[in-house]
Amino acid sequence: MENDKIQIEQENGETLDFNVNAEVQKGLYLTTDTRLINENIQKFAIDIEMVPNQIAMKISQIGKFAAVTFAVDENRKYQYLIGSELDIDKMEKNASDKIPDQIKGLIVEAYSLTQKE
Repeated sequence: MENDKIQIEQENGETLDFNVNAEVQKGLYLTTDTRLINENIQKFAIDIEMVPNQIAMKISQIGKFAAVTFAVDENRKYQYLIGSELDIDKMEKNASDKIPDQIKGLIVEAYSLTQKE
């Protein structure tokens, strides 16, 4: 699934492509390519504020999906895309080397945004 795209329908009916690098499990995607993340940030107007010597983090609702964006600095960014079909229990049981525990909590928080009708 190298450099794949997930189509996300916006509130205005327009469909935009969200860049992803890998499917962690059904409903959970990871993007690690900074260039692709920057495209996502711009395309979906994700307002993430960079603070020197701090990791910036932003949870955003994007259509029926949610995104968790991390920025260590301009060249090191990570982004998870969460869909409503994510099996939270399975994700939480994932080994910590695959998904760090503190990130699991943020994914659960973002997942709750996908459950609103």
